[in-house]
Amino acid sequence: MKPMRKILIVYSLSIGLAFGCKPAELSNTCDAKTKEYFQATVVRFLTGDRSPSCLPSFDFQELWGVYMAPSGTTSVNAITSYNDQIIIGGNFQYVGPSTGSVVYLETSNGKVLSNRNCPYLKVVGSTGIAISDGGGGFYIGGEFYAVQGVERSSVAHILPGCVLDRNFNVPKNNSISIYTLLLAGDSLYAGGYNTSDNSGYLVRHNRYTGALDNSFTPNPNLLVSDLETDGDSLYVCGDFTNIGGYTKNSLAKFSLSTGLIVSSFTTTITGSSCLDLYYGTDSNGSPNIYAVGDLTTPTFSRAISFYPDGTLTTWNPAPNAKVNSIQQYNNRLYLGGDFTTINGGTSAPNLVSVNNSTGTAITTNYGVNDVVATLQIIENTLYLTGSFTQVKSVPRNYAAALSLPDESVTAFDPAYDGSFNNPGSGIVSAGNGVVLFTSSRSTVNVKARNHFAVLDEVTGAPIEGTPNFDYSIKALHRVGNRLFAGGSFTNIAGQGRNAFAILDLPNYQVSPINTVLTGSPEIRTITSDESQVYVGGASVANVNALTRNGAFALNLGDLSVSGWNPNLNGSGESFLVVADVVFLGGLYSGINGDGVTTSYQAVDKITGTKRGIPSTTNFPSSGVYTQTLSGSKIFLGGQFATIGSIGTFNNFAIYNLATQSYEQPNPVYSDNIIYHIAAYPDGNVLIGGSFTGLNGATDNYSFGVFNSNTNVLSSWNGGINDVVYTSMYKNGRYYLGGAFTIALRKSNGGLVRTNLNE
Repeated sequence: MKPMRKILIVYSLSIGLAFGCKPAELSNTCDAKTKEYFQATVVRFLTGDRSPSCLPSFDFQELWGVYMAPSGTTSVNAITSYNDQIIIGGNFQYVGPSTGSVVYLETSNGKVLSNRNCPYLKVVGSTGIAISDGGGGFYIGGEFYAVQGVERSSVAHILPGCVLDRNFNVPKNNSISIYTLLLAGDSLYAGGYNTSDNSGYLVRHNRYTGALDNSFTPNPNLLVSDLETDGDSLYVCGDFTNIGGYTKNSLAKFSLSTGLIVSSFTTTITGSSCLDLYYGTDSNGSPNIYAVGDLTTPTFSRAISFYPDGTLTTWNPAPNAKVNSIQQYNNRLYLGGDFTTINGGTSAPNLVSVNNSTGTAITTNYGVNDVVATLQIIENTLYLTGSFTQVKSVPRNYAAALSLPDESVTAFDPAYDGSFNNPGSGIVSAGNGVVLFTSSRSTVNVKARNHFAVLDEVTGAPIEGTPNFDYSIKALHRVGNRLFAGGSFTNIAGQGRNAFAILDLPNYQVSPINTVLTGSPEIRTITSDESQVYVGGASVANVNALTRNGAFALNLGDLSVSGWNPNLNGSGESFLVVADVVFLGGLYSGINGDGVTTSYQAVDKITGTKRGIPSTTNFPSSGVYTQTLSGSKIFLGGQFATIGSIGTFNNFAIYNLATQSYEQPNPVYSDNIIYHIAAYPDGNVLIGGSFTGLNGATDNYSFGVFNSNTNVLSSWNGGINDVVYTSMYKNGRYYLGGAFTIALRKSNGGLVRTNLNE
């Protein structure tokens, strides 16, 4: 890819000009005033060297995200750290780089280009099509809302160097989904549909600015799937029955010069839809346009060809089901789709090559085990995407490539996390051994990590050798070289562990010490002091054969169950140790068997006996799910609306330990549940939940920042689209985890690193 090469050339030239190519004098490299210091710093930047040094280091972290929960919502529920590693737990099957739906992939192996050398586009939403701009850049189309953190509405222009063209900006319309793009002269044609009224969509933009050309008004009544050109005319296919003021089923032709429909175009489609067009040739080299889908004509079904004037040819492959995509290589046409037979009965599941004159099958068994959504030939390679997981007995998850003409499976293996539907993807050559892929997926090159992953802090990528959990993790807590994990899992790396486990660090091996919980509990909170680990959850009743309802503690020395026993009538959701007490937040209706104390109370940290703090009579009206200590104040959040007779506290409250009272007026309130609060030394108190706003400001969707020093809620908008469940501060950055797929207005899979000011 060119960007990195340019950097190397520029720096090499600058160093050569500045220093006459003289080697650095190592004895001077730590003196910031010398040329050797600058030269060594440049080398350190280019090589990514982060070893201990007097020279500055550069941050090239590409923080991965989480994807594809087996059931429920994909999320990061807990974060902690160990040395230079970030430990995450949650509900997911894969981790992968948070690239967004458009990626640059190496043709040799399918690996995504480094974010350092080719900045991720971080497209928010799905992208179904890409075309070359003819100058090293691309136009992309789909149903997306932002590119590299900048608002863009379903069409965008990407410049060479992997950056958004900020001068190209089509009118905002979040109701459109673009299926196809075509560049002709100074015009960019975009086709698709309008989700607000289910109408078709076909417009013409200025290719340089994105401005809409209002003189072009074909107004198709239903979906436009694909566009093709012969240089003079625009061929349109889709679901429409009326376009350009004429009754035309699924196929039409327009003059590029006038923008008007060519009414004499005679191809007649009698039913269903056209999905893909290809402008190719027949065996004599004459121009032919091939159309596929689930369309029918009076003579043929699902795959037809016609001359530019609309006259049908006799080409007839006769697949038995829908064809999604078609490409030509010499005298072969490749069809991909849902079909299982060709030529009236010959087995040819999902992918087939046929003669371009008759449609007779050439190769029928490619061993593609599920639907092919998109085909694209680039030079001597056939790329395919779909819902398959195998091609010619070679494992390939949803994307693969065949070399032509021998049709062998190449080493190209992008390893996507999920399938491609039609329109599956746009695949375009980016030169220098790189292809641009678009899709509905937000990651690529995924690695299997069931509910648990450890990320290298420097690179952001997962380390190897960590165990898989069979069900989700809700809590993580590290004490020295022990990592305590809680959730709803029952098995870790083949060993039975019911909702609670201990991993021994640094190798993340399951500890032989097994704290046995019976029944079907879910552990939701873990914390510790100097002598005990305190654990809470739902349906906890028996621990190592001892009765412990909702909460228990282990002695840190030998990890035996301690005598601490608050005996909750319900669930323990959030525990906080302060001095000689443990504040128990939860959803319970009794402590020590009293049947009175609900949802929040401090208990003795040795015995678990309630202490009457904050109150013996005034309790939150519903669950307390999170709490944190900042100075002498406890911030607590949950689903409560009031705290006894004290007053209204909409899901958030502050208990002042110094005055032993709740603060009023309450400085923060939310319109829905708060799941996470964490206080940090800079005074920032991070708040996450399922709310749409804090203090009535909807800019704080799912996440907000309150500063305990100034007592002010920040106006900063994190651009997050779903719940934040957890956070951590490390080496000057905040890590946020949750159920979000968007953060900082960019595609981020449940995990993001931030300064809180982007």
